[in-house]
Amino acid sequence: MDYKDLQAGNSSDYFWFKGKTDLIHTFMKKKCGGKTDLKILNIGAGTGDDLKILSQFGKNYCIDIDEQALNYIDPTLCEEKRQADACALPYEDAMFDVVISCDCFEHINDDKKAISEVHRVLKPGGLLLFTVPAFQSLYSSHDKALDHFRRYSKKTIGAAMSPFNSKKFYFWNTILFPPAALSRLLRKNAKPKVDNPQMGKFMNGIMYKILKVDNFLIKRNLSLPAGLSIVGYCYK
Repeated sequence: MDYKDLQAGNSSDYFWFKGKTDLIHTFMKKKCGGKTDLKILNIGAGTGDDLKILSQFGKNYCIDIDEQALNYIDPTLCEEKRQADACALPYEDAMFDVVISCDCFEHINDDKKAISEVHRVLKPGGLLLFTVPAFQSLYSSHDKALDHFRRYSKKTIGAAMSPFNSKKFYFWNTILFPPAALSRLLRKNAKPKVDNPQMGKFMNGIMYKILKVDNFLIKRNLSLPAGLSIVGYCYK
């Protein structure tokens, strides 16, 4: 979770973050199932909500540009946590089996440089798992508040991932896309503000179950034509 989401009052129990953590688990089981000795780099780790799951597959190394976010990461869940720039990763070539980047590249002005750094530190055949926000037309007050430089299409993220040999992309949060997209469009010119919709435990649970349907579809290699996010994997 982004530190600014935490400041805005969101928590790891919020359906969006729970669904995304489940999605990362789905990908890791599918691509790395049975492995427990991987070296995993988490760039833009934020508050480290996915580390418990990733720890099942190996050792975590976490970086984030925000030192305050790193303070929230449980040190028992990672080998190290370092304040660092994704465009200048403080690691040697071909060090990691897996790199995780959850909603990170949109925060980086030179995203292609960051992606080239990810490619550099991955071992041959190494795996990048990522999520990014979709559709530049939906750039709104939420993106401004989180210091996003851009949102992506499958074409633009594909171009940015050009150093990689094998790539697969999916839209995510497809079922909730229509109302969420309308909300973003209505707030395109609003003052920066992190989304923090107030909902009770029951409604949060319903929304989480809806995202589980998205995860079920992606697990079966199905991607609907639109979604609030693009998720995917690439092999070096």
